[in-house]
This record gives sequence, structure tokens and C-alpha cells, in this order.
Amino acid sequence: MSIQEAPRSGRYHKVILKDVKLWEPCQPEEALEWLPPLDDSASGREGYPIRSLHLHDPSIPRLYVIIQPDGAIWPEGSFYLFWRIAEMGAHESTASNLAGDLAEMMNVLMDGGIEPDRFPAQKMSRPTYYFKAHVKTLLAKGELKRRTGNRKMHGMIGMYRWKEAYRNLKPENEMWKVIKSHVKYTDRHGILQLKEVTSTDMTFKTSKVISTGRFIVDGGKLYPISRHDQMILLKALTELGNTEMLLAHIVALTSGSRMQSTLTLRHSSIVPGVGSNGDPRKYDLYGIEMGEGTLVETKNAKYQTVLLPAWVHHMLHTYISSTRHKYRAALSPITDGAAQYVFLTRTGRPYYIAEIDQHLFEYSAEKGSALRKFIAKVQEKAATLNSDFKYQFHDLRATFGMNLLEDNTKDLNGKNMNPMELIDMLRRRLNQDSIDVTMQYLTYREDHPRVAAAQSELEIHIENIIQAEMTKHEQKRTRNP
Repeated sequence: MSIQEAPRSGRYHKVILKDVKLWEPCQPEEALEWLPPLDDSASGREGYPIRSLHLHDPSIPRLYVIIQPDGAIWPEGSFYLFWRIAEMGAHESTASNLAGDLAEMMNVLMDGGIEPDRFPAQKMSRPTYYFKAHVKTLLAKGELKRRTGNRKMHGMIGMYRWKEAYRNLKPENEMWKVIKSHVKYTDRHGILQLKEVTSTDMTFKTSKVISTGRFIVDGGKLYPISRHDQMILLKALTELGNTEMLLAHIVALTSGSRMQSTLTLRHSSIVPGVGSNGDPRKYDLYGIEMGEGTLVETKNAKYQTVLLPAWVHHMLHTYISSTRHKYRAALSPITDGAAQYVFLTRTGRPYYIAEIDQHLFEYSAEKGSALRKFIAKVQEKAATLNSDFKYQFHDLRATFGMNLLEDNTKDLNGKNMNPMELIDMLRRRLNQDSIDVTMQYLTYREDHPRVAAAQSELEIHIENIIQAEMTKHEQKRTRNP
């Protein structure tokens, strides 16, 4: 949607602009392009010389702006969003939430007759405290979760701090109270540390989610799949016959990789020539580099190496060499074979579009929706197999962790590994910074001793299933790409 097309709703609202070119005015001799005069009647004027913005990407794939009730852009809010995206590198989802939250804040202030930049002596007439009261009311009604409420407050705080730093805002009274405290935490080496934390009275106290033994807190509440349901899951996946979805699940179950990383794997991620039936080292692990500096995305762009068994590399290499995948890859705008996605839809689009490739796919923000829908089909199929278990893709990560722990516990019992070595091995395989998160797997196993299957045994079972299915469906895949 263009700004001109934005409806005049009488309310503040966000609008998304795609492929916004970044430029700055310059001297005529430095110009890469000229903009026409702003006034069409200005005859004889050349326009304005511009060049690419220094040290920036040439464009922003998805830029959010906020529209005022009169249909014009709200300058300060939109400049702040630009700064967060272009200067601070805010992710698209973060920018989308922030734009919506700031528009909501301005509507609340407008409805209450509160001036956004005026901070009078009466605390509840200040925009910050007025908006906090609004959010607090939503929390009390149960219309908002505390986590979402705090997100809205942090967005407001960030904008006002930006105004102080860059827009010469000088509030006559304090915008909020600053609170300093010290908190304890355990570092990645298991050592207790102390750090100073600065907060404000704008946010709402939340109880840290603590694993009660029913789940593991690792980027959300994860529920490891029981050994019985793992077998049901594999049977349901094979009966549904979707090769891409089956392989994506296998990658997660044998490496612990998240959806974002699994679905942005590229041809260059796969090690060829390893893991075949005749390879005596088919169960060795080969690393895949992910995160910053690579084409495979990770949470917060953290650089890491994820280990994947050789036989899975072989399966993936067999798949990308198949007629089915080649047909899909031929429909993709990506022509560099090494950069091609492993997992493509039948129309040649990635199941999860990495930010670096959004310009190739109409600036789509596709983030695995087809896989989430497919999981619903898996659960329906599982129901026909007399199982009612529910799962999300991220639970496969916890399942891998529990299976790996089960596989290595025999070394612990045999005195070949001490408990800290076991925990450190698991932490490294899951690429976790905090040992506290890793410890939850050990606690979960103590509470659920029969949940996990040995990872090595599971992998052999998975490999046999995959080989049978890929052979069984080879003709079908060739006929129906």
C-alpha cells in the first residue's frame, strides 16, 4: 500500500511500504540520480541531486510508517521507526509490532486529550503515565498479557528516549522513574555472576516462567515428544507422503535446529559424498554454519555451527538431486545453485523466506506458515493412529535434546563422562548460551525417565523409514513434481 492509498480512518494507524529506496541530497557532481522538482510548475529547474545513503543498504524491503487521522504521515513516529529499522536493524516483526503499539498510544492520548510532548506536574496528565494506565486497565480485564503490555511500554520508552536524544525533547517533569537493581545469573560456564540492571516504573512485574517438570523453557515452553509418540509422528509423516515436510522434521529431530534455520538451509549447507550405505562413517556428524555471515538464518542472527549426521546429509543431497526438487528450483528466481533453498514449495518459493531474499519474492514476510498448517494435518493423521498428542515444530528441538541426553547417559553411568561434561555436551549441541536452560533437560529426564528414546537408536529407525519411503515414492515424485 502506498501512502496515497492509505485510508483516512480518523485514527492513527500503521502502513507498510515495500522496497523503499534510501538516498540523501548531494552536490550535483556526486549525483547518481536526480529527483524532479517538488513543484510541477517550477519550469527550468533541474530538480534535486541525490546519491545512495552512505553505509546503508540501497533500500529497506519493508518500512513501516504511521498515518495520522488526517491522512498525513506522523513525522516523529515514522522517523523513529525508520531509525529503528535502518540504523538499529530492527527485525520486520519487531518493527510491525512497534508501529502498531505507537499508533495505539497516539490514539489513546488523542482520545484523552493528552498532549504527547507535554509533561505537566500532575503525573496522570503526562503521556507516559496516561498510556501506562490504559495498558494496566487492559491487563486487569484480561484483554492483554503482561508480556505484550511490557512490549508496548518498552516501545513507548524507546521513542521518548529517541526524542530526547535526536529531537530536542526537554520534558518539564520526569517522564518516568529510573530504578537500578542488581540481579544474579549463571553464565555459560555455570558460574554465578552479578550485574546491574536499569529499569523504570513504566513496566509491569512478571513472574519468570519456571520449568515445573511439565515443559522445558528454551525460547518458549517446549514439550518433548514421548518415545511412543515419536514413532506415531514418524508413521503419520510417512503416510502423508510430503517429502519436504518429512525431511524438515528429520533435520530438526537429528540436529535440534529451529524452524527458521531448518527451512533456510541451502544447497551449500549439505556435505556431498558422505553418509551413503557404504560409508563406514555414516553416523559421523558434519557441521552446518548458520547465522551471521551465512545464508542460513538463526535466532537473533547468532553465528553457530549445527551438527547433522552424515546419513542425513546424504538424504538431503539425494533429495536436491531429485526431479521433484529440480522442478521446484527451476521456478525459483534464485539462479545460484549453492544459494538455493533446500525446502521449496511446488511454485518455487521458500517455505521460510530469509530477510536477505525478500526482494526476490515481492518482499514477502513468509515465515513457515505452510509448515504450521501441515502440522495440523499430522495431528489429524495421528488421531487415526489412536494417538492424540499435540506438538509444535519447536518441540522437536526439545525432543532431540532429550533423546541425546538419553543416548549419552550410559557414558555417565559408565563413568566415561561426568555430569558437567554431559551438560556441556548437550549445551554445545543445542547452541545454548545459558547452562540454566540446559540443566532443565536433566531435570525433565529425572521427572520423566521413560520419555526419551536413545538418539542413536531413533536415528537408525528414522534412517530405515526414510530409505524405504524415498524408494517407495521415487516413481510417484517423478510423475507428480
